[in-house]
Amino acid sequence: MIPELRTFVVAARTESFAATAKAIGVTQSAISAQIRRLEEEFGYDLFERTGRSVTLTAAGSRILCQVEDILSAFEALRGASRLKPETELLRVGAISTAQTSLLAPAIAGLHLELPDLKVRIVPGTSMSLLDRLDAGELDAALIVRPPFGLMPYMQWHPVVQQDYVMVVPAHVEGADWRQILEGQPFIRYDSRSFGGRTLDRFLRTQGLSPHEVIETEDLHTILQMVANNMGCSIVPYIFAVSVVPNIRILSLGDQKIVRDVGVMTLRGRMTEGCKALIRYLEEASRSNMPPQ
Repeated sequence: MIPELRTFVVAARTESFAATAKAIGVTQSAISAQIRRLEEEFGYDLFERTGRSVTLTAAGSRILCQVEDILSAFEALRGASRLKPETELLRVGAISTAQTSLLAPAIAGLHLELPDLKVRIVPGTSMSLLDRLDAGELDAALIVRPPFGLMPYMQWHPVVQQDYVMVVPAHVEGADWRQILEGQPFIRYDSRSFGGRTLDRFLRTQGLSPHEVIETEDLHTILQMVANNMGCSIVPYIFAVSVVPNIRILSLGDQKIVRDVGVMTLRGRMTEGCKALIRYLEEASRSNMPPQ
């Protein structure tokens, strides 16, 4: 009955079935048929027909305001179905080295654009987060690119390529990273992690077997150990490298190695929130370039 009620209101304002037909975009006979159906439903006449014009009857005048209220309420109900959920959830897995330097500033920008979006951060290693994404427990995973082929239902979104650098205690002199590596205890970036495997292959290719004293995947822990004179390390350049006191950064020169950090998602499941997050991660990555 909603179309008939709309027709009734327009006809009441125009006082002409012909003008109503033109306004709504149907024939005049269709307008007359709709009004007849309403009058049959209500059991009384709504209009007095006088030639080409129509005027509301007393009963029609009494119900006009009520009909307008009904139509307003209907439009409000229909619009409510198009509203976004009060809180949309984005589940993001992230390796520890990306949470502070990349994820935190990205989420700050994301919140300004999508203030109703709730983000749940799940920490973990690249491999464990990849498994959780595969299991449907995450919407996206900010990880190091796996050193193996991707499943066809997964999609990789590159964010930043991070150079590896040597970090040494500030008091250690010299610029030859090989010489320092041979003379200092070595704190190894965990060879079981994706980024650690890249370093492991590099050391083997270079024929280097440093004196390992500690092995861990947590780069922040490695930096603190170096700052406390426990040895040297080779790590991907992250923002913390530039701000931890009592360490010195050495380039590996021509022997450049990198790790790729990006977002892994499942194909066909990219929400607008996830797309926006990747965009802000790319912006954050530009502030995490190593010094020349």
